[in-house]
Amino acid sequence: MKPGSILGNSVRRVEDPELLVGAASFVANLRQPDLLHAAFVRSPLAHGRIVAIDTDDAAKLDGVVGVWTARDLELPAHHGLFVLNERCARPPLATDKVRFVGEAVAVVMAASETAAQDAAAAVVVDYEPLEAVVDPEAALADGAVLQFEELGTNLAAGVDTGPEDPLEGAETVVRLRMVSPRVAVVPMEGDAIMAVPGDDEQGHDLTVWVATQMPHAFADALARVLGLDRQRLRVVAPHVGGGFGAKAGLVHEHTVIVAVARRLGRPVRWVQGRSDNMVAMPHGRAQVQYVEVGFDTDGRLSGMRVRLVGDCGAYAGFGGALALGPTRMMAQGVYRIPRIRYAAAAAMTTTTPVGAFRGAGRPEASQMLERAMDLAAAELGIDPVELRRRNLIGADEFPYTTQMGTVYDSGDYARALERAVEVAGYDELRAEQVARRARGDRRQIGIGVAAYVEVTAGGGAEEYASLEVLTDGTATLAVGTS
Repeated sequence: MKPGSILGNSVRRVEDPELLVGAASFVANLRQPDLLHAAFVRSPLAHGRIVAIDTDDAAKLDGVVGVWTARDLELPAHHGLFVLNERCARPPLATDKVRFVGEAVAVVMAASETAAQDAAAAVVVDYEPLEAVVDPEAALADGAVLQFEELGTNLAAGVDTGPEDPLEGAETVVRLRMVSPRVAVVPMEGDAIMAVPGDDEQGHDLTVWVATQMPHAFADALARVLGLDRQRLRVVAPHVGGGFGAKAGLVHEHTVIVAVARRLGRPVRWVQGRSDNMVAMPHGRAQVQYVEVGFDTDGRLSGMRVRLVGDCGAYAGFGGALALGPTRMMAQGVYRIPRIRYAAAAAMTTTTPVGAFRGAGRPEASQMLERAMDLAAAELGIDPVELRRRNLIGADEFPYTTQMGTVYDSGDYARALERAVEVAGYDELRAEQVARRARGDRRQIGIGVAAYVEVTAGGGAEEYASLEVLTDGTATLAVGTS
């Protein structure tokens, strides 16, 4: 096997040369005649009512073409990617309330980026501050301040697999509470889009260049939300400066940019700055995990109970759904667990919406399960590798359906673990660890052990793919995801 190969075949790098010599084209590099630049006015409050928005002074500044609020554009509220709760859709610009720091309340169009930023700073918004709730567990408590008063709750959705006690009869039970903290995605390039209205040579009414991981899904969503003819819409994904899951779906600022470009009949570009990126791009992770794992006298798993709270952030962002979906799907991991009860709640908070980030719910499942196995190893006095050996799903049991309904098509987890132990020199490392502790060495060593399996298909989203097999036996694969 060659480095960087697939099944022993070398892979020709197709993107690297342009990126390495500075010839790549990002949205910020694109130019168009009469191009306008956009800047958004963002809320400094986590929660507040919008009393009034004064755009007069901003609109009078040099180079400013216009300033628009939600009332001016009247755009439909919509979801970014998945629909977790239909009643909690987000307006592209805030209407009656702001629900997180960084929510857009107005947009400015100007002849230069500097003029747009200056005008955005000149917009005056009168807010009535409201109590914020930033902790997802607190958001579910009685009396918590509500994002949507008409719902009567901050619970966007939930799941519970059943009332039975999976820990009944267990000889030993290990319990833990874990927090998978919220993280900002922080790609090299933030969200970026350029919308150009007007007929092109191919007969498109609108061409959109956008930094996205899913251009076809983006086009479908944009056409649906704005009522466009999908066949007359062209979407181009140039080089994307990092996505990591956050550049999936239809970003609400994108909806605004396209709508204003069509209204003005002029090209419009928006490139998200770093400060905006930190508060406005969907964050990742954000789960609170309660895990209880039972074992028999031989150190074999007898049952597991999981209770999770997924933080949606504002507007039931789809990140909260990861606790109900991918984390649940992968909760059993690589182990034979005869009984599992899994309950999860997606809680809305007055924080930046949570979305996908590098694994999107699956690393969170591995984190809680593998930490529980390590704690159990310490409690039972069994080596962490040995405890895993006793509980791995056997190679002769595939295809294997977990208690969560996930089907594993194939695998040999024991062989993989033994190979990792061999390559790492695990037994020698353990011996060295013991010797260092006995000597009282200043430099000690820790040894981490983890085994996991991850879903690599499905997830509810769709993208384009085509495969062309030629007569000489070669093939060309084109995919929309990046």
